[in-house]
Amino acid sequence: MTETEKTARTPHPLYTVESALAWYTFIADRLADDLRTGYPTADSGSAVGDYQEDLKTAQCAHQRFTDAWQRRDRYEAKDAWWELKNIAGQWSSHTDFPEPVSDGTMPCPIPSDDTGHPCTKKIPRGWTASEGHGGGHFWQSPKVAELEKAGVHYDAGQLLSGQPAKYHLPKDCTPDCWKWRDR
Repeated sequence: MTETEKTARTPHPLYTVESALAWYTFIADRLADDLRTGYPTADSGSAVGDYQEDLKTAQCAHQRFTDAWQRRDRYEAKDAWWELKNIAGQWSSHTDFPEPVSDGTMPCPIPSDDTGHPCTKKIPRGWTASEGHGGGHFWQSPKVAELEKAGVHYDAGQLLSGQPAKYHLPKDCTPDCWKWRDR
């Protein structure tokens, strides 16, 4: 796959038109709330100016995202999306924060570029999906999940992305199976 083909794809499962709009709307609402609660009168001078400047910054970031999305420029879209998220970060404890926080069971939303296989890592407790899980991804074929349900023994440490791994059913287990090595 050429770099041009990769760039032409959808930018990222997190960096969508809907999520960028959610960030922008959240920011605009929080700025308006801050202006109303902190400066309830119409002639609050510099506060209104600060509000307008901060809102314009968010509008520009959202427009950059939209333009990059339409050009299918995944790198520019990612940068603009993160700019929106970083602006919104000051209100991360707000109940309407657009991105859910993991309880430790949230799956990584990033599929493999080449095969589309899901990443098997979980987002740590207290982190958001866009903050990731740390370290690289571990993409695994859905077939592995089927085999695991059947109780198949395989050495996950040897199972590298894109490489085959030996496995066997429990009924075919031998003393040299990796499950028995440490016993």
